[in-house]
Amino acid sequence: MTYQFILPDIGEGVVEAEVLKWLVQPGQDVAEDQPLAEVMTDKATVTLRSPRRGKVLRLYWQEGDLAKVNQPMLELQLTCVAGTAMGKSKVGTTDALLPTRSQLSPTDRSPVEDGEPAAAQSSGQSSKPLAAPAVRALARQRGIDLARVQGSGPGGRVTKADLGPVERAGVPARALESGVVQAPLPEPAEHPEPAVGHEGPVEVIPLRGLRRTIAEKMAASTRTAAHFTFVEQADATELVRLKERMAEVAKKQGVRLTYLPFIVKAAVAALKQHPMLNATLDEERAEIQVRRWYNIGIASKTPGGLMVPVVRNADQRSLIEVAREIERLSEATKTGKARPDELQGSTFTITSLGAAGGLFATPIINHPEVAILGIHRIRPTPVVRDGQVVARDVMHVSISFDHRVVDGDVAAAFAYTLVAYIEDPTLLFMEMI
Repeated sequence: MTYQFILPDIGEGVVEAEVLKWLVQPGQDVAEDQPLAEVMTDKATVTLRSPRRGKVLRLYWQEGDLAKVNQPMLELQLTCVAGTAMGKSKVGTTDALLPTRSQLSPTDRSPVEDGEPAAAQSSGQSSKPLAAPAVRALARQRGIDLARVQGSGPGGRVTKADLGPVERAGVPARALESGVVQAPLPEPAEHPEPAVGHEGPVEVIPLRGLRRTIAEKMAASTRTAAHFTFVEQADATELVRLKERMAEVAKKQGVRLTYLPFIVKAAVAALKQHPMLNATLDEERAEIQVRRWYNIGIASKTPGGLMVPVVRNADQRSLIEVAREIERLSEATKTGKARPDELQGSTFTITSLGAAGGLFATPIINHPEVAILGIHRIRPTPVVRDGQVVARDVMHVSISFDHRVVDGDVAAAFAYTLVAYIEDPTLLFMEMI
C-alpha cells in the first residue's frame, strides 16, 4: 500500500513552506518518526517526521521549492507491521508536534495523477478572494485586484507567488477587468551556470531559507510602512555604573547581565506612557490596534541571519528574569532550537549593534509593528556639564516608526522618555515588579 505524506495546514495564514533540505531519498527505508525534511515557513524552521514506516518512492519537491500546504510532500511504500494503526498520522517538528487539520489516513487521500501534486479541493465560491493579510497588503501596494488573480493555494487561496507573474507581466489593476490573469511562473534552471563578471568569476549564492525570509520581510516592511527615524543621544554614565554593580549579583544567580535588560525595562516603561508605539495597523479592517501587553522582540544574530525571539510579558518580569530569558532565547536561536511560538507575537522590537559600533542607524520596522528601537555602543564622549567639558559614557538611540500611525512628536516624546530612564536608571525601580 502506498501513502502520500501531505504538508499539513500549519495555520496562521501559512500556505506554503520552502523545502530547505531533504533528509531522505527515493529507495530509502524510513522508520516511523524518522526526520524526512527540513522546511521553512514565514514563522519558523521545522523538521517534518514520518508518520509511517516504509520505503520512499518519490519526492514531489526539490530543495528550494515552495511546497504547498495540503499537497503531497513525498510518497511511501508502506511496510506493514502487526498491531500498527493505519488510520493515524502525525507530523513532528524539532521540539513538538505541529497542529494540523489534515491528519487523514491513506484511504482518505486523493490520488496523484501524471506525477504532479494533487490540487486542493475548494469548498465553494466566495465573494471575497482567499488570501493572507500580508498578500492583500502586497497586492494593494502593486495595484493588483485579487478578485482577478487565479489563486494557486489551497481552495484557490492567492499566494505571494501568484502576484509575481502579474507584476512581471506589467499588468496593472485596471487591465485585469477583462478577465483572470494566469501567468506561468518561470522555471529555475536545475544546474545554473556560474555567473561571470567583467573582472572574473562571481560566486552565486541561492536566496533560500532564512535569508529569503529576511529579504521578503524587510522588503514588505519598506513597501508598506511609511518609515521615519528619530535619533537622540543619552548620557548612560549612571546606567554603566548601576549595571557594573548589579552584574556581580546577577553572576551569583547564574545570569550574565548586559545593558539590554535595562533597555527592555526602559522601553516598556516608555511604551506605557506612549502606547501608540505599541500598536499595529490592520489595513484590511482600517483599524489601529493598540496592544495593552508587552511582548518585546529582540533582534538576534544567528549563523543563518537575523531572527527575532520574543520576551513575552516583559512588563511582568523582573530585571533578572528578563536577563535570564534573553540569554535563553539567544542560545536557542543560535543553535536552531527556538520553538515557532518563541519567534512570533512581538508587539515592539529592539535591535542592537552592540560592540559593533556605529554612530546610529535607521532600523527597519518589524512589520506589522509600527515602531522599532535601535540602540548603539556606549562610548566615552566629551560633553558639556555645568559649563565644563567632561568625559561621559554616551549612547545613541534610534526610533524608526510608521508615520501612518505614529506622529513625529509622539515618537520624539517616546525617545525622550526612554532617554530619561537611561540617564537615571533608578527611576526604573518605580516601574519594576
